Amino acid sequence: MASGGGGSWKVAYADFVTAMMAFFLVMWLGAQDQKTRQSVANYFIDPSGVNKVPAKTGATFDSVSYGSVPVEQKVAMGKGRSSHTQSGEPSPSTKRVSDFLHADKKRLAEWRDKAAAQRQVAGKSREVLENTMTSGEMAVQELAKTLRTDLTKDVPKAKSSLEQDLLYDSFNDVNWKQLAEDLLYE
Repeated sequence: MASGGGGSWKVAYADFVTAMMAFFLVMWLGAQDQKTRQSVANYFIDPSGVNKVPAKTGATFDSVSYGSVPVEQKVAMGKGRSSHTQSGEPSPSTKRVSDFLHADKKRLAEWRDKAAAQRQVAGKSREVLENTMTSGEMAVQELAKTLRTDLTKDVPKAKSSLEQDLLYDSFNDVNWKQLAEDLLYE
């Protein structure tokens, strides 16, 4: 080293080591289970651990709890939102089938009639009468089956197993339930 050399490298090295420590801490935390993550989050809310009140005003428990919504099957078909399935863009295959159904007014009217008929039949099904499903859920399930069966029955057999696998993968990628909901609730 040159005489009278500066120590600026030490500052840069300290910054690098701090950044690496933060990086590995984030990587470690990302690999932990929900309980460990919640413990770390609670530490940053109250490092001393003295404050034992809930993290949110009006909270029942001291920490945030995770789990499923009670009777979530009935909630999923509830009114008050435009989409009855998970939000987000439909898959390309689902979009293509939807465009196919909506391209011809006669075909669309036929499927809407089938949806209305399915809605009436679903109200009399065993599952609805036993309260294991709502009539809307039953109608969606049966219309989705009918859609898949009718739209895939005329698919020609492919020449090679690769072509056939690709074709069936495309049909498996279609969200038939979303299409049925769109027809039932438009």
